[in-house]
Amino acid sequence: MRIAALALALVACSGSPPPVKKPKPPPEVKNDSKALVSEARELAKSGDIDAADKSYADAYAATKDVAVLEERVAFLLKNGRAQAAQDAAKAYYDANVSDPHGYQLYGSALLAGGRGAEALEVADTLIQLKTDDPIGHSQKGEALILLDRADEGLDELRKAKDLDPKNPNLHIALGKALDNGKKVDEAALEFQAAARFSPDNAEVYVLLGRARREQGEYGDAKTYLDKALDLDHNSGRAYFELGLLYDKQNKESEAEVALAQAVQKSPSESMFWYAYGEIFRGQDRMDEALKAYKTAVGLENPFPKAIQKYVGILIEKKQFDEAEDLLTKAIRKDGRNAQNYLYAGQLYAAKKKWKPAVENYQKFLELAPKGDPERNKVKELVNELKRRGG
Repeated sequence: MRIAALALALVACSGSPPPVKKPKPPPEVKNDSKALVSEARELAKSGDIDAADKSYADAYAATKDVAVLEERVAFLLKNGRAQAAQDAAKAYYDANVSDPHGYQLYGSALLAGGRGAEALEVADTLIQLKTDDPIGHSQKGEALILLDRADEGLDELRKAKDLDPKNPNLHIALGKALDNGKKVDEAALEFQAAARFSPDNAEVYVLLGRARREQGEYGDAKTYLDKALDLDHNSGRAYFELGLLYDKQNKESEAEVALAQAVQKSPSESMFWYAYGEIFRGQDRMDEALKAYKTAVGLENPFPKAIQKYVGILIEKKQFDEAEDLLTKAIRKDGRNAQNYLYAGQLYAAKKKWKPAVENYQKFLELAPKGDPERNKVKELVNELKRRGG
């Protein structure tokens, strides 16, 4: 009774009921997003790609922060998930038609997936939104190069760099295009410029290592690749380029170790598995080579040479149905790759199907460069097969 009376007296004296203690509000969604991004990064380091992607997706769903989406798309592209990256980027692009970030993000995903025509359309629209957008011009340049319009592409990439000369990514994009065009000396200069503006960027040193290797400067190449691995010890690309460097120096065991690291760090990179297979093939370890090629062709974007080498072994083993299935898919995806038709000719010749063998060999002759060493041999094969009724 005394306690109840005291409570009533307090209410009467204050003129109002005592304050009610409010429950503590839940943590901000933004903090949850940060935790999810940290979790995604740790999962990525451990190699759990699916779980890492889910954490990135959950983090973006929590806040719709475009920076989180950009990191997720970059993560997917790095791990060979080009289609998933395109899907995630396109969802933002479709929902934000006036935001340049959407065009840039979707364009980068399309380029990584080799979809040049669509990437060009996106880049042109981005430039219409903002004529002096350096990213738009850079992506247009990359798209044009994918579409075999190299000179126009290089012009756009140079324009992009001139619009934002301190942006290391624009120097990298131009350098890669020059390197692919066999202009390695110019490419090295662009990579060196990128290193000045981004001295802690592991990718820059990987590219410099590659360029110096192609220039025959093996000591410098090793120094740059070691620097890349110091900055990012999980860089599969750095190990890949190091493996190719050792191979150039005829250091087979070191090359094998480096390429084993490359496929371990980047298991979704078809080209790395192809190179790993080549090391085994060069040592006549054909079972191991076949296993590496098979892994390479089973990935989302199989490296064309991996398909061709794998098909060559299948033909030798008379596993014709699997070889034909792979070549059909490869030709459907890239109808301008002469080597696919060369192997298709070999396949049908092995099956004694002279007419399709001749047709594929002729397609090879139509597409192959004039200096291709296989041309004269294929011409002789065509004449021989025609005599057999092809």
